Amino acid sequence: MTRDEYEQRKRRLEEEWRAGVELLDKAYRHQLRALELVWTATDEGPAEIPRPAAAPTPPAAPDPAAPARPARREAGALLQDVRSALARLPEVFDRNDVCEALGYEPDRSSLFRVLQELERQGELTLESRGSGQVTTLYRHAGANGSAAGV
Repeated sequence: MTRDEYEQRKRRLEEEWRAGVELLDKAYRHQLRALELVWTATDEGPAEIPRPAAAPTPPAAPDPAAPARPARREAGALLQDVRSALARLPEVFDRNDVCEALGYEPDRSSLFRVLQELERQGELTLESRGSGQVTTLYRHAGANGSAAGV
């Protein structure tokens, strides 16, 4: 992809975003008007139809200077970050606990590879393999309790 193609696609995405915000704003105003009409039709409603309230402020346009993805980390940086976060984790933990201890959410597949590497090196054991919406649980190696190498 060339720089020109990138810029063109980026402009198109921003235009689509703005069009989407306009549609949402218009839909909001119509829904608000319908709600006010229903309100006036009730016994408790006012005798006249109130003027529609101002639409909420749409979200700011994405900052073109802000990167869409976090900056790429050095090789092995995630592994070192996870190793240092292990001390702050409970005996049995999942990926969400790791992300919370790290203070950021790394790429899902990168974190999975790091946890597998720590398991291969004997620093972690697999407590239970996740499936669907059930997360995989890990245990600190050397921690008391049975580790099910599922």
